[in-house]
Amino acid sequence: MTAKTKTLIIAFLAFIGLGLTGGLLGVAWPYMQSDFSLPLDAVNILLLVQTISYTLTSFFIGRIMARLGSGTSLAGGMLIMALCFLGIASSSAWIMVVVFGFIAGFGTSIIDAGLNMYVTTYHSVRDMNWLHASFGIGITIGPLIMTYCVVNLKWQMGYAITGGILLIILVLLIASRNLWRNEGFQSAENTPIHRASFSQSLRLPVMWLSMITILAYVSMEIGIGQWAYTLFTQSRGVTPEVAGLWVSVYWGVFTGGRIIFGFIVNRFDTTSLLRWCLLAVVVGAFLFAWNPLPIIGSIGLIIVGVAEAPVFPMLMTTTPQRVGMEHAENGVSLQMSSIGIASAILPGLIGTIGKNFGLETMTITFTVLAIIAFIFHELARLSHAGRPVLSAASD
Repeated sequence: MTAKTKTLIIAFLAFIGLGLTGGLLGVAWPYMQSDFSLPLDAVNILLLVQTISYTLTSFFIGRIMARLGSGTSLAGGMLIMALCFLGIASSSAWIMVVVFGFIAGFGTSIIDAGLNMYVTTYHSVRDMNWLHASFGIGITIGPLIMTYCVVNLKWQMGYAITGGILLIILVLLIASRNLWRNEGFQSAENTPIHRASFSQSLRLPVMWLSMITILAYVSMEIGIGQWAYTLFTQSRGVTPEVAGLWVSVYWGVFTGGRIIFGFIVNRFDTTSLLRWCLLAVVVGAFLFAWNPLPIIGSIGLIIVGVAEAPVFPMLMTTTPQRVGMEHAENGVSLQMSSIGIASAILPGLIGTIGKNFGLETMTITFTVLAIIAFIFHELARLSHAGRPVLSAASD
């Protein structure tokens, strides 16, 4: 087995671990809220501090990996995550959860942004789809672990189990740290690419359009995963066991879609595929919000999960094509910073909307975000239509 294959397998495992961490809070929150006597939107505090640390790290991820090396950086990120999730499991006060959440954001960003940067640089669109399918595997299993724990044990055990799994992945990262590549983006002639400054990259309209597309898309993707359990149990009269199952179905079809698209994505024009998938997300989000019958809303949720599958991997892998190789590293960093905001602040704000205007208004927000993502993707497509198309990394 080559070093490239070994590191790719470990990257997949690391993203499964990342997905596990992302699938816990949505199910655990009602019980954390009760234990610590918190209002519904107190989750915003935790999401905000995680966003701050995540975004700061994402912004500098290229420089961090260049300075420390890819393998060492990733091992450090996993160590931070593992210790913080074990810390949350042992927390006896809300402030401790917030502190550990803040620190965990640094590790989460190193793994998330770092591996997105790494696979964009050295691997193919197929591998990027499978990397994010691995995230989907984790975030499908995460709600099941937490649902079992809140029904039979305590929510703290869900965090403890996840922390233990992260420690196992950490051992693999430490053992393989010298196998990871560090040369960065290169031209077709295998010469280093001169990296543009952030100020130069931010002058590109397509950069801003791409960031807004990802901001809206990820806010909707994570927002649905975060609040679907609460919507089902507190608004639509679904039992906790069935609601937890539906959340896992959402992430399950999402993951299955990424696995399938990994096999077929190279057969399609990326821009056209993104357009149709984002349009299908709009349709699914509308059905989920409309919900004239429980089955219609559930079908909408499934449509959203399937259609979302290839969107983010393709947006990340095609960053060099959209912005140019000299802006690619900055493009990945800036887009990952947008993801930090999208996955933390906006889902929290969606919760505030639900608290103040009724839980079902959150589903309307999901639909609006889906429409914004579709529109700005089309604007980005028009903005970079005149750029020369570069080939994605291949095996």
